[in-house]
Amino acid sequence: MRLPLRHPPPDRDPPPRRCAHLDALAAAAVGLPLGPAADLVAPGRSRGRHGNALQWHLGLASHDAEAKLDWEDRIEIKLVSVWLRAGAVVCDKLKVSDIAVDPWHKLSNVLWVFADRLTRVVVGTRAWGLRGGVRARLARSWSLDPHFDQPDLFVEARERADGSAAPSYYLSARWLGSEGLLPAPGPGIFSFDARWWGQSRAEHGRDPLPSVAVSPHGQQRCGRCGGPLRFDPEAVVADGWAPAHHGMPLGPACAPRGHFVVDGHRLLLPPELPAEDMLDALERRIAPDAVWRLSERVIEPDDHLHEPTP
Repeated sequence: MRLPLRHPPPDRDPPPRRCAHLDALAAAAVGLPLGPAADLVAPGRSRGRHGNALQWHLGLASHDAEAKLDWEDRIEIKLVSVWLRAGAVVCDKLKVSDIAVDPWHKLSNVLWVFADRLTRVVVGTRAWGLRGGVRARLARSWSLDPHFDQPDLFVEARERADGSAAPSYYLSARWLGSEGLLPAPGPGIFSFDARWWGQSRAEHGRDPLPSVAVSPHGQQRCGRCGGPLRFDPEAVVADGWAPAHHGMPLGPACAPRGHFVVDGHRLLLPPELPAEDMLDALERRIAPDAVWRLSERVIEPDDHLHEPTP
């Protein structure tokens, strides 16, 4: 159910904000697998768990529902899941804030972080502000009918598990694409089979686990427990990934999960992190007590360069 917007749009552009520390973290985050941190900081079926993982990696509290902006109340951080469909990069609608929180403030200065929907690996980031034509175009949502005019910013009530409604502000997937925010097709962005994913998640109660396909014949050993993995090698060549069957023996990390493999040549390797660390994290070959945090690997600059550029 859609509801009218509660907060009117601003009549002027917000001042630009930046932070050299966040810039450094954003650059280092490209190629970062979010899965291990998501398993660490949030329940396996919780909504937004990979956003929680991103916050944790950036050195922030993993759970944050406050009205202020995520980074020093200067910059909001938004994780957007992307995937390939018919050769184009697409996404779902994106939650901006709860209905009690001003969405225009939340969108005033944003660090967009894009992660592949299949692998949950960060494939790009972009600093952005709600200024000029962008603000004017989004402000039209205030005067549009929420049901018939398809505004780009809208309020939608989602039913909670207890049956109560939780109205929140959302941005349409159409807007994210039309404003040119989504990354271009490239390494690290895969197609996504929502039906297969949903069936695997319903059967096992958790997201499927990824492995890198190394065998051209579709049979290899699991990097986590040594058990056999079987998959369709032709599907890997055609689509870049394929569902996999994990045979016995099953290690403790592998037993309660579905499985898939990805073409390692199509992964986006991190420019600032060791490739072996990225692959260990992607395949969940890290013990829970050994999961590393990105913020502990990035040197904080002496000057955060907070003064806006004229």
